[in-house]
Amino acid sequence: MRVQPVVVRIHSGLPMLLVFLCIGFPGLGPLSARAQSGLTGVPSINAERSASELVPKTPTGEIGGAAGGAAQADFDTLMNLIQQTVDPDSWLSQGGTSNILPYPSGVFIDPQGMLRHVEVSGDLSTQLASPASQSQQLSWRTPSRLRVISLKELDAEIYSCALAGQRPTAEVLQLAGLSRIEFVQVDLEHEDVLLAGPAGDASLGFHLEDVAVVASLAGPNRPPLGCTIEPTDDGLRAAQKWLEQPGVLRQLARQPQSMTEQLQDQIGAHHVRVFGMNGRTATAVALVAADEHMKQVGFGTAKVHPNVRSYFDFMDHDNSAAAQSLVRWWFTYASQRIHANPQRDLFRLPDENVVVMSEQQWVGQAGRAPTGKRDPAADSFAAEFSSALPTLRASHRDYARLCAVFEAALATQLVVEATGQPSLDAWFPNLCGLGTAQSDLAVEPKSVAGLTTWHKLKNGTVVAVVSGGVTMDPRTMASRDQWQTSDFLTRSVVPTSPDSTAEPHSTAVPVRRWWWD
Repeated sequence: MRVQPVVVRIHSGLPMLLVFLCIGFPGLGPLSARAQSGLTGVPSINAERSASELVPKTPTGEIGGAAGGAAQADFDTLMNLIQQTVDPDSWLSQGGTSNILPYPSGVFIDPQGMLRHVEVSGDLSTQLASPASQSQQLSWRTPSRLRVISLKELDAEIYSCALAGQRPTAEVLQLAGLSRIEFVQVDLEHEDVLLAGPAGDASLGFHLEDVAVVASLAGPNRPPLGCTIEPTDDGLRAAQKWLEQPGVLRQLARQPQSMTEQLQDQIGAHHVRVFGMNGRTATAVALVAADEHMKQVGFGTAKVHPNVRSYFDFMDHDNSAAAQSLVRWWFTYASQRIHANPQRDLFRLPDENVVVMSEQQWVGQAGRAPTGKRDPAADSFAAEFSSALPTLRASHRDYARLCAVFEAALATQLVVEATGQPSLDAWFPNLCGLGTAQSDLAVEPKSVAGLTTWHKLKNGTVVAVVSGGVTMDPRTMASRDQWQTSDFLTRSVVPTSPDSTAEPHSTAVPVRRWWWD
């Protein structure tokens, strides 16, 4: 394969936590060590076979890539460039102990666990964005109003690939282009689950690994899962001590750029913590990357289409800012009811499952705690971003994958609630086995480069730091208390086999057993 010249620029990912200072307000008080979260431990489900036995892997440790005629992104070239640029002697290929895995949207983890980003230009960027050439289009890449996935047959397909010594095809890895889960149908008689929804651009759809991870975690005692991105207490203490120096606040007002850079040096990198799931998976990294990008949009350091106004745009609107506060934004489930048919074996998920929440925290001698007050600008950004998220999902890979993980987690937990099973392992051992497998070659995200930024208001200079993360509690969302019976929801809305499809595939490409339209 011929690779055109390409320019790669590696830079640190932008930060996650915002501390606010309005010039003229008191400085930060001493900080005590914050309470540690109780969300610890990663539940696992024993499978009959490990994922290494089920799904062959490439030398870099990731699940196998495209086959069967589908074009494959040139991740090898990109990873080679990274390993030649970032601490070359630390990688396995050079006798070191660190390795690299391809993650979505140009994100990778360096040997120290720092989340970083790669920008590519030239033909390689086109290759990474285009899943297949026009001449190589397969039927699963054809958009569909309603695509149905059989998890039982998908489970068998995973095992068949391993049994034949083949890597899963792009069709399998991308769940036949499924882009949203609209319906979840439970088939007790055949021990199967059908996931149904629209299919479109495969690069904006579901990932097999994500579905496997959340399926392996489904159970009656499932804890919340997600990630947090926060500045360290030591960093905040150092920043507080620096701000207390004589004249610093006046200099911050006169030279905001240089002084903000010094403040960021004091705060340092932000700590990443993954909870409720294995942090050494692409699923965990995808959640961290999406949360990081949302906060960049909030600070105006990244743009999205359609445009979402930044936190500072909303501040300019009313020319006000909260005093000495810490802004927190996080992704979570929207408070929506789940529609169920009278038989309680068919469910319709809400159209909008994910929202951004906002909270103002006070930083003082007792540490960090919610103020109980509102930050209008922070709340307005969260509301506008939440409203734009369905559209952003259709154009931005980070948010497409984030929403897909939320939906897959809710769908698989609904199955547990509807059937009373302790797990999904008995029905889907290969899929769950893939989800519980741990790669010794993967690097867990531990930090992101901190982001401290400033903005000039008419009444002073604002310096901000933000925290937050992703919190999914599918057990609460899927509980029977959330079900709303709908007499208009019938099993006929989901075709139960390829024979009942209303829009048959072309005879040129055989219909695969595990999906149909």
